[in-house]
Amino acid sequence: MNIYIVRHAEPDYSIDSLTEKGWREAALLGKRLEKITPAYYYVSPLGRAKDTASFTLRAVGASAEEMDWLHEFDYGYRVVQRGHASGLAWDVLPADWAQEPVYYDSERWSDGPLYRDTTVRTVFDAVGNGLDALL
Repeated sequence: MNIYIVRHAEPDYSIDSLTEKGWREAALLGKRLEKITPAYYYVSPLGRAKDTASFTLRAVGASAEEMDWLHEFDYGYRVVQRGHASGLAWDVLPADWAQEPVYYDSERWSDGPLYRDTTVRTVFDAVGNGLDALL
């Protein structure tokens, strides 16, 4: 079994779609992925993800099942680093986590100072459970 995970093309977050460059990237991706058949396709509920997938789906004559758990980790928690809220779990500078051993622990990483008072672990677990159920 092969699993291909594709992040959306260059986004225009203001309209939850793609930039002009993003549309070109998505078209090129569609040409590449149309050769990988038969396949099952899954997409997040975000417009930029659906727009990115649209070229591949049209090329192979398929549709994608929308999976809410594929939504980015951009809701329900607040990460504070260097005194300001980032709101994005992956947008943390190495200087803010690299010296903390807890962030290298696959079970306890969410107990570290950056995440302990957030719901990021709940969101992380929901994605893991969604992927487990899919597989």
